[in-house]
Amino acid sequence: MELSTDVTSIVGEILLVLLQRFHLNIVPLLKPLHGLFYGLGLHVKFNCLDKDLINSNSAAGIFSGFLSGVLQLFRSAKILLKRLKFDDDASVAKKKLVQTNIASFVSDATVSHGLHSFSADELRDMMIRIGNLCTDSFYTIGKTSATLDYIDLGDGVHAVSPLESLGSISHVDFVQCPIESRSLLMSGIQLNDGQHYVSDIFLVNGNAFHSQEKITLRAPIHHSSFPASATVRVKTKSGDKWIDVDGDIIAGKCEFRASYMEAFVVVAGYRPYHREITPAGFTYMSDDDSRIRINFPQNCFSRPCIVQFRLIQLNRNRIFSYKETCPDECKYITCISDVIFIKHDDDVIINEPALVHMPIINDTDDYETELVVFRKREDGEVELIPRPSAMRCESTGNCYTFQIDRFCGLALGKANKRQLKKNRRAIIDEFNLYYETEHICTAITMLDKSSLQSGVVKFWTEVVENRFLKRILRMRMKEGLYEVPGSRSPHIRMKDYDVIRIDLDGNMGKIRSLSSDHYFISYLSSSNQNYRSFPVEPRRDPRGRNIGVINYYRESGQEDVCIHLVAVDTERFLISGPRLPTSHSEAKPPSSQTGRVTWSRGSHRSSRSVRSTIAYRSMFEDVPVLSHQSLLVLAGALTLEYATTLGVALRVPYEDILDIKALDQPPVITNFEILWKWRGKIASLEMVDALVSALREVKQKRLIDVIMLASSEKRHLKHSDFSHRHNCVQFAVAPS
Repeated sequence: MELSTDVTSIVGEILLVLLQRFHLNIVPLLKPLHGLFYGLGLHVKFNCLDKDLINSNSAAGIFSGFLSGVLQLFRSAKILLKRLKFDDDASVAKKKLVQTNIASFVSDATVSHGLHSFSADELRDMMIRIGNLCTDSFYTIGKTSATLDYIDLGDGVHAVSPLESLGSISHVDFVQCPIESRSLLMSGIQLNDGQHYVSDIFLVNGNAFHSQEKITLRAPIHHSSFPASATVRVKTKSGDKWIDVDGDIIAGKCEFRASYMEAFVVVAGYRPYHREITPAGFTYMSDDDSRIRINFPQNCFSRPCIVQFRLIQLNRNRIFSYKETCPDECKYITCISDVIFIKHDDDVIINEPALVHMPIINDTDDYETELVVFRKREDGEVELIPRPSAMRCESTGNCYTFQIDRFCGLALGKANKRQLKKNRRAIIDEFNLYYETEHICTAITMLDKSSLQSGVVKFWTEVVENRFLKRILRMRMKEGLYEVPGSRSPHIRMKDYDVIRIDLDGNMGKIRSLSSDHYFISYLSSSNQNYRSFPVEPRRDPRGRNIGVINYYRESGQEDVCIHLVAVDTERFLISGPRLPTSHSEAKPPSSQTGRVTWSRGSHRSSRSVRSTIAYRSMFEDVPVLSHQSLLVLAGALTLEYATTLGVALRVPYEDILDIKALDQPPVITNFEILWKWRGKIASLEMVDALVSALREVKQKRLIDVIMLASSEKRHLKHSDFSHRHNCVQFAVAPS
C-alpha cells in the first residue's frame, strides 16, 4: 500500500507538470501510464479489499494516504484525456464518461477526505470505485496512441492557442447547459435587433475559466446558413453580466477569445452603422445593400442627432423551408423585403416624413395581394400598415418608394388582401416566423428499440422545429429509435425558453430515481438537445386502463394548457425484434389525432398481445430468479460501482460494460443492461450458481441469501426482498 501510494502521488505530480507544458511530446508516457492503471486496478481488487486490512485500526491512515496519491493521479488523468486523440465516436463517448466520473470522484473525495469516520463498508465501496475508475482509464487510454494539437474542454469546445498558456486552463470543463437550467441562466441576457442564437449554451462545470491572457476557443455552432451581412458574436457571462465578444467562423466552428467567463452562447447579429442627421437633410444608402436608401428631407428632425441604421437580412432558406413544410401557416405573405432598423434619440421630434426606397426579394405580381409595411416596435410588437400608395421603381422592377413618419424596424411586403381585412394576426404571426422570433415545432414520441428487446419501456420525447423534422427522424432511426405510430403532435408555436411539461397517465408511472426536473423541456431553437429520454414503470391504473398516456402541457403564467397527448399500448410494444414474432393485423397503438384519443381498441388486454407469446413468457418462467423482472429488481438494489464489479466477476467483457456505461442512462437501467448482457436470451440453473459465486466474490452476502432463498422457492425476486435498502428503485414489468 505504501509503495502504491508513493508511485501514484509521484507519477501524478510529474504528469501534471509535463501536461501543462504543451510543447512537450507526451506520447512516450502513454504506455507506462496504460500499464500503471492496469496495475492499480489489480492492486485495488486483490490488496485493498483485504478484510483484515480494512478492519484494522490503522486502516484510516493507510487508505487516507493512498487516496491522496490516487487523487493526484486522477487530476492528471483528467487533463491527459483532454490531450488524447480518438478517431471514432464510441471512443470519444467513453472518454467523456471517464472524465465525468473522475471529476465526480475528485469532487466527492475532496469534500469527504477525512476517512477516520468511514466504516469498513464505506472504505470497501470507495476502493471498488477507485478500481473501476482505474480499469475504465486503462481501457480508454489503450484506444489511442496520438495527441491533439489543442485541448478538448468538453462537448466540442476546444482551446487552441496560445500553446504556452493552455496549461493554465487545462483543468476547465465545459458542458452543454442542462435543459432545466436554461431559463434561469439566460434570464439576464439581452439580444440586439435581429440577433438570434446559433449555438447551445455552454456552462463552465466546476472550476472557473480564468487565465492571465486571452485564450482562443472554438465552439460548435448550429448548422444553418447565414445571410451575407450577418456577423457572429459570442455573449460571455461574468457574474450577473453578459458581455459581447467578437467571433469568427473557422472550419464550421465559432472562434473567439476570452480570459474569464462562467458561460457563453454564440449569436448571429448584424452590424450597426451610425450617421449624423442635420436640419439640412441627409440620404442614407445601406452599405450591405445599395438598393436600400432613406431620404431625410430638410428639417426632418427637430435637432441634429446621431441615427443608428441596422439592416437585418432575413434567412431566405428558412422562409422557403417554412412555406414547404408548413403551407397552412405560411401562405399569406407572398414576398417580403429585409428589415431595416432606424433608431434615434427619444427626445427628437419628427417634423417631416422620410422617403424609403426598398427592394422586395422575389417580388411577384398578384392581384390578390396588397403592399404592406411591417413595423416592429421597440417593445417587440409588430404593426401591419397597408401602403397601396407605394410607387414601384421602373428601372429595377422590384423596388418601391413609400413615406414613413415613425421609425423603428421596417419591412415591405405583399400580403393577402382578404386576410388584411379578416385576420391580420395570421399575417403578423407569419412575419414572426420569418424574423425568427417564433418557431413552428412538433413534439414527437419515440421508443428505444434496443431497450424494448430487453423488455424495458423507454420513451424518447423531442421538440423539433418542423422544417428539420424529416432529418431528425432519419437521425433517430439510425440511433435505434422509432416513432410511435399516430403520436406526432399538431404544429406548436414556440419561442426560446418556452417550457413543455411531460406528464404520465394510464398504466405508466415515473421512475422514482428520476427527479421531477427530468420531465420537462425548456426549448432552445439553436440546441440539438431539446429532448428527454426516460424509462417508465407499469402500474395498476385506477381507471382500469391498459394504455399508457403521455400528456404534453405548455407552461403559462396561470394554468398550464394541454397541447397534445399520446396513447401507447405498452402490452403490444413491450417487446420488439426478429426473435419475438409480434406482427399481426392489430399491432398498432390507438391513434392520436388533434388531441383526441380513440379508446375503441386497447382498453382490454389483447389475446394476441406480445405477452402471450411463448418466447416472451419464457423470459419469466424458465428460471424465475433470473427473469427479466428479477434482474430489474436486483439492478435497483445494486449501486453502479458494484454492478460494474459484478459484471466483471460474471465474465462480461469490460469493453461491453464500458459501452453500456457510456450511454449515460439512469443507474438502474445501466445496472440492468450489464446483468442482461451476461444473462442473454436463455437462462439456466447453472447461471444461478455463477451469479451466487460472483456475488460472493464482491462480498455481497446479503444479496446471496436473497437469491438463494428465491431460487429454492422457485419464484421471482421481489422489492420486499430488499425493502430495507432505501435506494432500491421499484422498476419492474410484472409477468403475465
